Amino acid sequence: MPRPLDLQPLWQADRPGGGSGPALGREWGLRHRPDWAARGLIIWPRGGQGCRLRLHCPCPGAWAPLAAEARARLALRWWADSAELWVDGERIHSGDLFDTACRWPLPERWWRGEALDLELRLRSPLHDDGALISSRIELEPLDPADPLGLLEATATELQELRRGHRHDGAPGEGAVQVLGHAHLDLAWLWPVADTWQAAERTFASALDLMERFDTLHFGHSTPALYAWLERHRPALFERVRRAMREGRFEPLNGPWVESDCVLLSTTSLLRQFQEGQAYSLRTFPEWNHRLAWLPDSFGFAAGLPALAAATGVRWFCTHKLAWNATNPFPHRLFRWRSRCGAEVLALMTAPIGTDGDPVAMERYRLQWQHASGCADALWLPGVGDHGGGPTAEMLEQLALWQAQPVAARQRHGTLRSYLEPLESLAGQLPVWRDELYLELHRGCPTSRPDQKRHNRSLERLLREADLAAALFGRPAPAATEDWRTLLFQQFHDILPGTAIPEVFEQAEPQWRGARRRAARRRDRVLRRGLAATATGAATAGSPASTAESWCVVQLQPLPARPRTLRLPAGDWWLAAVDGERRLAGQPAPGGGQWLQIPGLEGVGVRHLRRHPASAGGGGAAAAGAVAAPVEGAVRLERATGGGPDRWRLGNGLVSALIGPAGVEQLFDGAGTPQLAGPLAWCRWRDRGEFWDAWDLAADYRDHPLAWSWQGLPQWLETGPLCARFVWRGRCGESPVRLDGRLLAGSPWLELVLGTQWKQRHELLRLEIPLADPACRWAADTAGGVIERPATARTARERARWEVGAVSWMAAVGPGRGDGLAVLLDGPQGVSATAERLGVSLLRAPTWPDPGADNGWQRQRLALLPCPGGWRAAAAPQQATRLREPLWCRPMEPSAGAGAEAGGAADRLFPCLGEDLQLVALRPLPADDGADADGAAMDAEPESGAVLLSVQNLGPCRRRFSAGPDWTVLGPCDAMGQPQGAGEGSRHPVAQGPEPLALAPWQLGHWRLRRAPAGSAAAQSS
Repeated sequence: MPRPLDLQPLWQADRPGGGSGPALGREWGLRHRPDWAARGLIIWPRGGQGCRLRLHCPCPGAWAPLAAEARARLALRWWADSAELWVDGERIHSGDLFDTACRWPLPERWWRGEALDLELRLRSPLHDDGALISSRIELEPLDPADPLGLLEATATELQELRRGHRHDGAPGEGAVQVLGHAHLDLAWLWPVADTWQAAERTFASALDLMERFDTLHFGHSTPALYAWLERHRPALFERVRRAMREGRFEPLNGPWVESDCVLLSTTSLLRQFQEGQAYSLRTFPEWNHRLAWLPDSFGFAAGLPALAAATGVRWFCTHKLAWNATNPFPHRLFRWRSRCGAEVLALMTAPIGTDGDPVAMERYRLQWQHASGCADALWLPGVGDHGGGPTAEMLEQLALWQAQPVAARQRHGTLRSYLEPLESLAGQLPVWRDELYLELHRGCPTSRPDQKRHNRSLERLLREADLAAALFGRPAPAATEDWRTLLFQQFHDILPGTAIPEVFEQAEPQWRGARRRAARRRDRVLRRGLAATATGAATAGSPASTAESWCVVQLQPLPARPRTLRLPAGDWWLAAVDGERRLAGQPAPGGGQWLQIPGLEGVGVRHLRRHPASAGGGGAAAAGAVAAPVEGAVRLERATGGGPDRWRLGNGLVSALIGPAGVEQLFDGAGTPQLAGPLAWCRWRDRGEFWDAWDLAADYRDHPLAWSWQGLPQWLETGPLCARFVWRGRCGESPVRLDGRLLAGSPWLELVLGTQWKQRHELLRLEIPLADPACRWAADTAGGVIERPATARTARERARWEVGAVSWMAAVGPGRGDGLAVLLDGPQGVSATAERLGVSLLRAPTWPDPGADNGWQRQRLALLPCPGGWRAAAAPQQATRLREPLWCRPMEPSAGAGAEAGGAADRLFPCLGEDLQLVALRPLPADDGADADGAAMDAEPESGAVLLSVQNLGPCRRRFSAGPDWTVLGPCDAMGQPQGAGEGSRHPVAQGPEPLALAPWQLGHWRLRRAPAGSAAAQSS
């Protein structure tokens, strides 16, 4: 019985001093990678260094008689950025970090005694040492009955593997379902343009292999990829569609791209599923679309089941939790439930990027059976990450072992056919009521903050443009493409900042262009809709000839609170029911002046009139007018007993002690101290992790670095509308500037850290020592709020020492929950213990982007005391106010505008109320009314219908009303499909302005329509 020929000891490599010698067991590998050396790997250093291996390979004499009955294959595995196999001076195979193996059939001449000169040209990865993992020549029988016993060694290994799992040597019950797959990152170590080429090659290869192998089924993800193929490669797309109609090419979709699922807001993650499901339902109608395929994203928010289920998803599939570095994830098949009770069935899939190795397949099958109790396992062969898919060599190996009685049964089929019988087990499955936290890649919320800023600003503009179109019932140019631009850039290696620099350079014009278009679309609709009101405001009062009419709009349905903002210099008047009121102003050192706008209720409008300063301040009326009083005016005074360098800054809602140590104390409105000591701005070394841009060094706290401040904080503004200080310092070679600001009527202290960041492999953090220990802490996440214990007691809790937060986090004390919240301007890495809160601000990884995070950076956050807890302080709403400015624009009167605007009122949409947060308000169908794949509505929408999505962020049932200006057509799902219709009814009966209800933590959706101007509901308003 011939055994495989191990080639590892036979490879020759050049020696540093000249000549050549055995490549295996070289001193460098023994010294630097003893673990690899012990496994028999050939090793060379990282950093893109080359390694050439040569081997003169004759056919062993004892094998020559087997030529008529056997096939010989050169089986190689490597870990290299680039790999080339050359035979007799001809390149035979190329691979890389993703295509890491080959099984090349040796030619007939080798059997006849002609030796082959083999050469391997390898290049190590930049971030890791390179290795030739294995190399050998294997024999396969041409007759599946294997009369020569060539497969006996592997068969024995399979039997021993089963005995190790307390089985006898037979395969036993259960089959392996095989589905060809090719994981394709839309961008990572290559730019997006390469992805399209890789997709084209992968799809064409899979289709060609289907013609050769009748059993092959192939599945691939990503609506964005299919949409590109449909537009730019229609012939290939039609081949794909034919294979789909035959049931052999399976769309594994769900969201628009395989997005990040931790750093996205509820609005964005919901839109990912809406857009992806919409495209799939329209384009592939012969398939059901009840699964979300996210094998490689870096963890999953606790609210994802509610968002996915609202768009028709029943199954969630991933493999990534197998990467946990500390605690293995306990389930392979389970029910994943959101806090509101919505759930999906979850499958931890087989690894992606595998091949047809029978031992690996059997090992996984046995593990799956032990972990899940289910007999049949799923196997996903195919080259991945950069596409590729199954190869002929893989399929030939699968076919060979399919005919062996010692191997488990194989069947080729779709993922849907595999999942269908599992669905009947739902009632028996364990329930997971938590986030799916990946115990790895904790640096992703902090790396490349510019991408997080782009994402936040574009999402806001798109949501505001949708809101404006919904409020004024105006058809707007299609927003679908700009939404798709945003969703594409939320791919799990772009938004986290873990790609090469070319990816971000090419994304920059995409971000800018989409922002410009969204802002123009929003502004155009708002200006036209508000034109009549602006015209009236311009003609009221005296004198209008030099006055500018302005509108201030709050584009979120928030409770009324005064807002202080900076506007151009001039004499400002506020239109009110009892006449105009003059607004008090405070000159701003950078130009313009600070004004306080009285509270706006819901999506509300305030009309202003501005006289430029050169126009005499508004004439005689202005000279005698008394400015409206400032609500919550800012006062700055020396701290009593604190020395000349300490100042007390406050506005009645929050106050701070500013001194030589910066922000030394923070007080709530009752004067309760919040801090155990001054805010600590910290800097640490962050080096040594394998996945550089992805991972924080676990031992970073053991390596503190100096941070020096220069002098005392300097006051630039002193109230009554704004007080601001600046404090300058240095972190290594990087200058740092901290701006602290308190505005009139604001319940938070705002902090802005700016720096010209020049460091490498360092971590910048803000540590907030808490005056009173916390018992737990809360943060927002996509699909809701997650609360965690402040003191970690289990291994799984201890592993969550850094997590992502989207827009806020808050410490929660015992009793009524008093604490302190940190409001964030974008997704950040955060941490919490009973004694402190922490926010990671900047990093400086060098792989795969050598200059990541370097350059000018500006990080903005705010501290909000929360007497009574984060819900009582309305932390989610306050975070929205911090992140989303009011819309303030001068209005140009136009003839006939009053008839078109329909009488815009001071309140365009009512305040939602306590605990309720607007997720989206947008027209149905798509904004242009024509782009069907951007809307996903089978039913024809009512004229002027809009989709309202609201989430309850509290543990109490809440009711709210859409107000008298809106008719509620009925509840629906997130795709806009009506729910609760009577028998035979296409739509539910209109409910008028009745209150709508949400259960605790629930995400709800309704179809609304603006009440006709002459209706009773409209007249009652």
